[in-house]
Formats: sequence, C-alpha cells, structure tokens
Amino acid sequence: MLLEQLVEQAAQPPKYDWDAYYRWLFSTLAGREVSRFDFWQCPHCLTINFFLPAQRYGKCRGCDLIHLP
Repeated sequence: MLLEQLVEQAAQPPKYDWDAYYRWLFSTLAGREVSRFDFWQCPHCLTINFFLPAQRYGKCRGCDLIHLP
C-alpha cells in the first residue's frame, strides 16, 4: 500500500516551482538577474551545493572542498 502511494505521489507535478524560487533568491542575493545556476554533489561528504556560472569555482558547504566546473 505504501509503495503504491509513493508511486502515485512521484507521478504528480511538484507543488512548488523550485527553479523559479532559486532564480529569485539568487537574483536577490546577487543584486542582478541570475539566469542560470547548477547544483553539484560533493564527492567527499555528499553534500548538495549550488554553483553560479559567474563564479570560477564552487566551495562545499560541508567540508570546504573546492569544485572546479
């Protein structure tokens, strides 16, 4: 029964538009329009981080590992 409910829930569209929210949040923090951003997972501690294209590198929030795209 629980598996059926999970499959039905996964088939439904998300309740929130997370892409629009993150675009608004990063634009507010940057003070200019941010058109693109990426997420990356740290291979060392498996933390999910975000990367803005204007940056030359990303830094992990968990272990401070440097990420070069």
